[in-house]
Amino acid sequence: MDIRRAIRGRTARWTEGLSIMDTYQELSETAADRTLAPTEPSVAETEPSGEPMPDTTDREDAIPVIGPPLSVPTGWSDSQTGTDGPRYWDRLILSEAARVSRYKRPATVVLVEIAGLAALGRLWGPRVVEHTLAAAARILSKEIRTSDHIARIEPLRFGVLLTETTEIAAINFVERARAACDRDLQVASEVVGVAFGWASPPHGGDLSDAMALATKRLEAELAER
Repeated sequence: MDIRRAIRGRTARWTEGLSIMDTYQELSETAADRTLAPTEPSVAETEPSGEPMPDTTDREDAIPVIGPPLSVPTGWSDSQTGTDGPRYWDRLILSEAARVSRYKRPATVVLVEIAGLAALGRLWGPRVVEHTLAAAARILSKEIRTSDHIARIEPLRFGVLLTETTEIAAINFVERARAACDRDLQVASEVVGVAFGWASPPHGGDLSDAMALATKRLEAELAER
């Protein structure tokens, strides 16, 4: 069976209730069925000189990419994940920065990046990547309170604003969200990792400074992977 046809068929069935685990199990079985005993190269698999074509099975650029790439979020909301978008996030940071400054209330910015989706896409195709990204967004959304906010601000990155939360207290959210992603992403967690960077406004700073500090901390965690 053509693995590309199998991927298209199974990804089309996600809307019918298949879980990530079901999808990966079926695709794994399909891939296993394609493992055959070595055979002589066919005419199409040989160079004009008659020599066999070089084996590129293990090359990253030899693995087909199927379907459109992840969209770049640009608007007030993000239809791909069901979260708010970067325009909402920018407006939120401005308004909350004014509130935090005026009333001297705590707030923490948490940046979350879904790392490893490129490798996942090379293995299973962009449709699996899209499904995994949406699943991660649902997991993160379940871990925040009604007073908090989440937005997809870059193709692989979410911004979370924890209101009335200090940088130390934000560790509780980070630990819950990290554990939930490791648990609920199931088989994808073998390839995909979730990285976090968070910060409250430093002394004399505002939420834009917290964003910059959270970005540095996120990049430091990604560099360790």
